[in-house]
Amino acid sequence: MVQRADSHDDVYDRQIRLWGADAQKRMSNARVFYINLSGVNCEIMKNLVLAGVAAVVCDNRPYPEAVREMPSSFFSAEEMEKIIAEKGASGGGADGSIEGGEPETKKAKTLVETVASAVAPKVEELNPLLTGRNSIEDRPLDSIPDEFFSQFDAIVASRLSVAQAKRISVALQKSDEKEGGNDGEECNNNTLFIVTDTFGLDGCAYLDYGRTHKFRRELGKDKMSDPMPVEPYLSMEGMMNVPLASAKGRFDKVVPRILVLHRLLMDYWEQRKEQQPSEEFVMFADEWIGRNNVPKSYDEQELQLDQLAGIANHPEVSPVAAVLGGVLGNEVIKALTRKGEPANNVMLFNGLDGGCRSFLLKEGEKSA
Repeated sequence: MVQRADSHDDVYDRQIRLWGADAQKRMSNARVFYINLSGVNCEIMKNLVLAGVAAVVCDNRPYPEAVREMPSSFFSAEEMEKIIAEKGASGGGADGSIEGGEPETKKAKTLVETVASAVAPKVEELNPLLTGRNSIEDRPLDSIPDEFFSQFDAIVASRLSVAQAKRISVALQKSDEKEGGNDGEECNNNTLFIVTDTFGLDGCAYLDYGRTHKFRRELGKDKMSDPMPVEPYLSMEGMMNVPLASAKGRFDKVVPRILVLHRLLMDYWEQRKEQQPSEEFVMFADEWIGRNNVPKSYDEQELQLDQLAGIANHPEVSPVAAVLGGVLGNEVIKALTRKGEPANNVMLFNGLDGGCRSFLLKEGEKSA
């Protein structure tokens, strides 16, 4: 049997050689807040916990129903199906609780478990050095006060509504203003805020590093630039306020397809909590596309809304979540260590060609 190394320096030796002792210290002192577990942010959490970054999970959806189809190494399909079968055999209600006159002790064991509480012991197993630093928030996101969010070094959220993303963004901006926005590197206490989802072979992420975040660009071996800000900067609230019809770039004459699909799905998931027939989605998407004045075809091919309806109900593909999660995990590390130029401010992943590119949303863009 191989003995586990208990020493911090032994466990993180390769990372210390790669990033340096100071960068590893910052990572070991950091905490990331994960909202609504998905395939992509589970991948980010796995990578960061193994690297020594503590995790706090907020997901009060019922387990295992809410993550039954989610690709994640944290949840075993066999284990989830067994729990569901046991609930059915014991007369489980819609909320996972036992119906009828069962003994109180049995009822206590069969009450609904949340996704956050189910994942907690699995996260602890990943990195024993973080024992006692990981935790969960079992309450609904909307019940968490605004001042809560700024205590974290990063927030990674999936299945978030536009309104929820704006609320967290405003809370972080207010906290940053109270900090005073000092230009010194040591006062760089911004919270990185990421909103990301994957859908079919595509994935999208919005990244807000904070108004006063500074980083050092790599100039060569063991050479780093002076601290520099992320420019141009646009908050998460600002990104969500940019009219999609005007979101164009140097190489994008029209708003990128993946960006359109993500915002469409964000709005759809907010209004339709349960799976809906394909016809319902197509009607919703047709009205949404017209209201937002975005293209219905790309490269002379119309968006296949009937196919997208299936993706809306069963969105995640394991390899897509793994690749995008790896890319975004690296962005979190760059933000924590302040080394390396960050992706500013949207990332678009296309699973057909394996490409992941950045796209810049700009403040002050107006609808056509």
